Amino acid sequence: MTLLIRTASLRGFYQLVTRLNGDPEALLRRFNIDPAKVKSLEGVLPYRAKINLLEEAARELDCSDFGLRLAQEQDLKIFGSLAAVALTAPTVAEALKKIIHYMRYYSPGIHISLDPSADGSQFLFKFALRERVTHARQHMELTLGLARNVVEMLCGDDFRPQAVTMRAEAPLRHNRYEEVFAAPVYFGCEHNALILTAEQLQRPLDAQDPALNQLLGEYISDALVHEPLDLTHQVKQLIYRLLPTQRCNLQEVANQLGLHKRTLQRRLSDNSVIFEELLDEIRRERAVVYLAEPELPMTQIAALLGYREQSSFNRACRRWFGVTPMKKRSQLQTSAETEAVEESRTLQPEFE
Repeated sequence: MTLLIRTASLRGFYQLVTRLNGDPEALLRRFNIDPAKVKSLEGVLPYRAKINLLEEAARELDCSDFGLRLAQEQDLKIFGSLAAVALTAPTVAEALKKIIHYMRYYSPGIHISLDPSADGSQFLFKFALRERVTHARQHMELTLGLARNVVEMLCGDDFRPQAVTMRAEAPLRHNRYEEVFAAPVYFGCEHNALILTAEQLQRPLDAQDPALNQLLGEYISDALVHEPLDLTHQVKQLIYRLLPTQRCNLQEVANQLGLHKRTLQRRLSDNSVIFEELLDEIRRERAVVYLAEPELPMTQIAALLGYREQSSFNRACRRWFGVTPMKKRSQLQTSAETEAVEESRTLQPEFE
């Protein structure tokens, strides 16, 4: 099976390669990556293609710290709805746990864990590739740099990891790492990890923090950029973005559109649209997409659909499909297997 990763993971690639006097499109095409996808940050690409792309960019551009530089172009925003879910957590630890749980949906090619030390005073925020790859240094340094940026956004500007450990044996110019991580960096270690304190993880997320609010606001407002001005279409896009934040209701959508709730309700009604029915329709549509992912837990699907309780999702699923979520998933898998068999038959050559 080809492991995939969201194209948003290459945010900043175009800008960085251009600054280094390189040709980003030529590099992308060399690994059969569609430049249009990277420009729009939409879709997915093979995980190995991304890893090899970063190694080749570092070599061709004579930029040994390419991964670290790209990390400085990225933050929590690259995770899209996953970022919105993380920002609803009460503490830094809970936010990181949500990121870990949902990461298989964003990128199944990497394994992440948050493991306590023996005395519980420190935690290792660890990263490992699920497949054996010979050369992946740039990718892993990008991953660790991005992880540091994410934790800083959650903890606040005063965040500093206790230390960073890397499996790589030989460092680049050592102070380059300390410039990025603002912490001691050790090489030839067992894990690629950020070492965090229990105190840092226990920090509550400040719902009023300007940076976090701006991040969430940008994620939601992106739904309206370059979209048609048709009101119903824009409401749909906002529903998609607001669902995982568990703030998807008529009032919040009206706020994002700069309308009074009753005005929005009336204008939708003029187009024979009822907000609650539209919300339910989109939830049903997304439920089919998520249930088709066999590794995605039901509790996470419920959260992605904006339900605070698993039981609410269960009831909705019975109303939509007449069966439980588990039964619907089984039906989708059976249907997919049947389609695959039929497709393979149609592709077989005919012999006289």
